[in-house]
Amino acid sequence: MTPIMQTITLQINNEDALKTIYDLENNHSISIIEDSTYNSPALPGSPMSMKEFKNWIKEAEAAPTISLEDFKAQWAEKKKKILSLIK
Repeated sequence: MTPIMQTITLQINNEDALKTIYDLENNHSISIIEDSTYNSPALPGSPMSMKEFKNWIKEAEAAPTISLEDFKAQWAEKKKKILSLIK
């Protein structure tokens, strides 16, 4: 299986969950990036300026799209793989 590398931002609300994340890092399953500069209105933090917001909209409009039907099919396949890995 080819490893898939993705960067995500998490908000951890539980000490046990945080310990689990650190355990995954210690096992070299993930890498924790201390400083994330990803700026999204969906995340808590300081408000975006109007210029940043307009730029975010432009980027979203230029991003590739996928039909809902294709997305559901791709997610179903990924879900099968994830479930097979945790069994």
